Amino acid sequence: MKKIFGLMLAAALAMPMFAETDAKADYSDWLPKAGDWNVVVGMNPLGIVMGGSWSNVGGFAAGYMVTDKMSVKASIGLDFMLWNNRGYARDDAKWFENPFSMAKVEDTRRDTRFGGTVSVGAEWHVGETRKVQGVFGAGVMYGAKVERRNYIYGNGITEYNQVPTVTDALGRDGNPIMPGYVALDGSDILNARVLSQYNTAANPLQMVGVYGSAGIEWFVIPKMAIGMNASLNIMYQFMNAYTTKYEGWSSQQSKLVEWTDATRPMENGFSFKTSDLIGLTMFLSVYL
Repeated sequence: MKKIFGLMLAAALAMPMFAETDAKADYSDWLPKAGDWNVVVGMNPLGIVMGGSWSNVGGFAAGYMVTDKMSVKASIGLDFMLWNNRGYARDDAKWFENPFSMAKVEDTRRDTRFGGTVSVGAEWHVGETRKVQGVFGAGVMYGAKVERRNYIYGNGITEYNQVPTVTDALGRDGNPIMPGYVALDGSDILNARVLSQYNTAANPLQMVGVYGSAGIEWFVIPKMAIGMNASLNIMYQFMNAYTTKYEGWSSQQSKLVEWTDATRPMENGFSFKTSDLIGLTMFLSVYL
């Protein structure tokens, strides 16, 4: 990754010198000027010079040219996912009526994730009046993500069926869709099953940091450029406590009960990294 960043840095410095074979070519009318607004759409938020991790939907940035060579920018990256893993389980009610019944119910594991990154900073252009410009950026960023996993069971827990059948099908990630049952020592609930899990990811859910970036912009028509860049990020990251919600039949209360338990404390630390994916991202930049 560091090698890729170094190559992009070298390209940003060298490309303006070799972009035109005609030394007299003047593309000043194609380039941004002080007072122009800038809109950027990236394949990934890291591809708009500003941006952070965790984003796979897309990224957007807006900027304002303070001078002909320097702009201020703000960007946002989005990350949203909703996926339902489903499997069949025996229909306990039908089976109790007829042990030969082939009736089934559907169990679902619903994974949801929502998050994004926001960053603000400055950007500098190098390249005089050439179509290819070197672009350098620096700034600060913040990111957050919320993840939740909910379980929806076809067979409910009752006094006469305190341990209902759940599916043993496998999800796309190779893990069981249903977590099965948990024995609670010292409790009047012999078997409990998971209803939901909060903060299911193994990676940090919030981060703050600084970034630096290097890349190039190639102006294909006046005021419109396509480009690539690489970035280096230094971040402080932390994950909130991991919690799990359970349900089970209480023999003392003679009813179905639910409760939430903290199963892992907060985690935190620092990281130093280059851009996600292969270290390079692409974007389209328009100046108005």
